[in-house]
Amino acid sequence: MMVPTHLAAGMFAGAGTVAWLQVPPLPTVWLLLGALIGALLPDIDHPKSWLGRRLPFLSLPLSAIFGHRGITHSLLAVVGMVWGLHQALTHWDLSHHWRWAGVGVAVGYLSHLLGDFATHGGVPWLWPYTQRFSLPLTFRTGSWFERMLFFAFWAGTLYLLILRFAPWVLHDALALWQRLSP
Repeated sequence: MMVPTHLAAGMFAGAGTVAWLQVPPLPTVWLLLGALIGALLPDIDHPKSWLGRRLPFLSLPLSAIFGHRGITHSLLAVVGMVWGLHQALTHWDLSHHWRWAGVGVAVGYLSHLLGDFATHGGVPWLWPYTQRFSLPLTFRTGSWFERMLFFAFWAGTLYLLILRFAPWVLHDALALWQRLSP
């Protein structure tokens, strides 16, 4: 997926996490910022990626050793992120905002891997085995379908955040719609 779609997917995953965990407003900001970072983090292994261009001292060695969509897109990375997320939710005192950002990073990272799993390029789940796996139905990066996903993720994010923090807005919008409908 392209950077904007990864960011939109990360925000959607972050908003879903906020709704599911009933995160208060200020920690929500930290969680969503973490989700944005996490949504870009797996591509740190590509020097020409958005993050790779900004952190070449990390990107170049990772690319040289593992290649793009190598270990950072594998089940090892998933296990690491799920373990980190589990630790955060069960053992951390989440009263500190940076810890909510850590939850967001894990959620955004996982959204990135699922997004790439849905593309033609796939992901090497069984790294160091290099075969890439993808969903039975995939889409081409940069296609019209990806652009539709981009808008769907942002619409879903907006819906989830309104549902969490301002549910009366949805109720009032529905009431207005019913009054205006013939």
